[in-house]
Amino acid sequence: MTYADYGYYTGEYGGKMISEADFPVYSGKASDRIAAMTFGRLDDSVPEEYSDNVKRCCCELAECIFTYAGISDGSAFEGAGGIASETNGQYSVTFRSGAERLSAVSVMLHGGTSGLEDIYADIIRRHLGRTGLLYRGVDE
Repeated sequence: MTYADYGYYTGEYGGKMISEADFPVYSGKASDRIAAMTFGRLDDSVPEEYSDNVKRCCCELAECIFTYAGISDGSAFEGAGGIASETNGQYSVTFRSGAERLSAVSVMLHGGTSGLEDIYADIIRRHLGRTGLLYRGVDE
């Protein structure tokens, strides 16, 4: 189950980063993370009053996961630290690791050096934090 479809992503959310062909993969990964953080409360259905919160969360999280996929394979954010050092005499190039690139992008996007899991959790808390869906206690 995914919490947002491509029509919502490009329409209401205004997303342009992820192609229609790739969206199910990344929205599926985002939905899995949301389901884990909400302790399965959304397995049967999303309460109508939180529907937009959940869909927006899914879209933003999908874009974040998509962005990280580009960082880890080196195809995105080259300006965010792909090359660590470069020498001209006896030409030499040293590339940064995926973790170093992630840290550089994290600073660019979020102003801090949070780990990827922290970034994902922050997105989910921002969208769902006031809904009660992240409550860790027992529902009565």
